[in-house]
Order: sequence, then structure tokens, then C-alpha cells
Amino acid sequence: MSLKWGIIGMGDIADKVMAPAMHSSKDHELIAIMRRNEYELSELAEKHGVQKTYTRVEDLLNDSDLDAVYIATPVNAHKDQTIQAAQKGKHILCEKPMAMNPNESQEMINACSTNNVGLMICYYQRFNKRHQKIRELIQKQEIGRITAVRLTNSGLLPDSPDSWRQDPAISGGGNIMDVGSHCVDLLRYLFGDVLSVNALVNTLAFQYEVDDTATMLLELTDSVHAVVSTHWSTLIPSPEEASVLTIYGTEGTIISTPMADKFSNGSLKILKNNQETEYKYESSTHVQMLDAFATGLENGNRMPISGTDGLIVSRVIDAAYKSSSEGNRVKI
Repeated sequence: MSLKWGIIGMGDIADKVMAPAMHSSKDHELIAIMRRNEYELSELAEKHGVQKTYTRVEDLLNDSDLDAVYIATPVNAHKDQTIQAAQKGKHILCEKPMAMNPNESQEMINACSTNNVGLMICYYQRFNKRHQKIRELIQKQEIGRITAVRLTNSGLLPDSPDSWRQDPAISGGGNIMDVGSHCVDLLRYLFGDVLSVNALVNTLAFQYEVDDTATMLLELTDSVHAVVSTHWSTLIPSPEEASVLTIYGTEGTIISTPMADKFSNGSLKILKNNQETEYKYESSTHVQMLDAFATGLENGNRMPISGTDGLIVSRVIDAAYKSSSEGNRVKI
């Protein structure tokens, strides 16, 4: 299936990752972009060879040439823009986190169902070749029964008055909403449902109103325990050390680093029987995601990362905030 795309919110990720992914695929064509700043919009249009430019979401959605839209605006805009796009009959690829809270996520699902359009959430780590290999290894019980998982995603995001991510009215939360949601979805992809969560969520290093540090203990399917640590408060120069997924089994260990990578670059190691096996990959997660989106439309809007998946992640993140506030374990 060949799709003509419009991008709502031509920011950093759209500019540097998604637009190039659309250009590199023969089945996806970027024909329209939207950004409020006219000067920046003109520069981006020239850079990406796009003829149609819009400063208003409504005008882009009225473009009858568009099949689908990629929504890459701040979180507080996702719900209304998704509903508007669905009412105009556009299929939707929406950035994560899906919405400000589970209620908004459900409204988005309802709108897309009512208008018979596809909805997929951009949890691109499912399309990292290393993670796909890990899922295969787990299903084959390559390291025996999985007993524990440790996932760390660390970085430094200092105070910035211009950063919408640091404004809870726009972002809905802090680092646990942003990078933590990626971690939760990846664990669901690898292991199944999250059954409960214990969490500590704090602002330790900076003065903004959202969290910069969080640790979650997740109970996964088959009683697997996962410890997830996410930070905007740590300076770790090496990407390989800042973002690590380690899976422990009764017969071996899997280590994947860096966990957060948009091109599957990095290292996947299996430690078993006193031997080390290493896999290396290189491919764009976002090209694969676009192709999976098109396949989902061909299969009756059955998306590999559905609105329901986004809703479940939203519920887990909400439960983590509740657990931290109340000091107890919260069942999902």
C-alpha cells in the first residue's frame, strides 16, 4: 500500500527521523507539513522537498490528497488533533505518549473506531532489530525461564523554560511519561501484560515541576520481575552505559545496549554456558514502523501497536504515579 502523508508538528523528531524515513521508503510520500512558525516552516519545506505547507492543523486536515497524518505535537494536543483527523477520514500515526491520561486515550480510540480509521502509536522500539531478536530468543527459551529484567534509560535534561516537556500542563508528566512509556511498551512487547507496579517518582536534580528520576518495579506475565530506572538527572557519557536492557534466565543472560536507538545500532549479547554470542544490526526503526502501519491498514486497521496498546501504557504510567504518591503497590 502506498500512502501520502502529512506531518502535524514539524519538530525535531519529525525533521530528523520521521521525514527522512518517509523519503527513504518507496511506499510512503511526504506531501504536506504543518508548523505554526512560517519562517521555520518554509525552511523545513525546502529541506524536505515538500510543496504543501500549513500553519493551521485544520487546513492540513482539509487537504484531500492526504491518506494519513503523523501527529508529532506536544502531548496535550494529541487527543484533539487525533479526533479532528479521524473526523476528516485520515489514518493516524501518533507520537508517544499517546495522551495526557487514560481517559483521553480512550476518547482517541473511540473517535478512530467511529470513523473507521487506523490508529497506531509510535513505540518504535518494537521495530529495533535487536528487540525483535530478543523476543525470538525468549519464545525459544534460549536462556531458560526468565526470572528478572533490568532496564535503564538515563540522560540529562537540565532546566529550560522553553521546554514543553518540563511543563506538566503540556506534557502530562516528566521523564517517566516520556522515556518510561517507551520502556513499559517494550516490556509488554517482550513479555506480555504488566500486572502491577511499585514506583518511586521524584524530582531530584532540577527545579522543574515534573519528575526527573523514576524507578518502577513491574510484575509481568509469568511472575517475571522487571526493574525500570529512567532519568533526566544523570550525566553518563557513553550511550552503551546510559541505556541498557538486561534479561536474566535460569540458563543464561541477554544484554542489549543501547536500548534506546532509532536505527537498531548497538550490541546484543547472549551469555550462556561460559560463552558469549553477539549480534549486530543496522536498520531504521521508523521505516519499519511506517511499513507496519501500511500493513495494518491493509489488514482492516489492525495495527501492531494499537490505540489499546497506548491506552494500557498510559494506565501503567498512571499507576506508577499513584504508587509513588501512596507508597504502595498498584494493580493494573
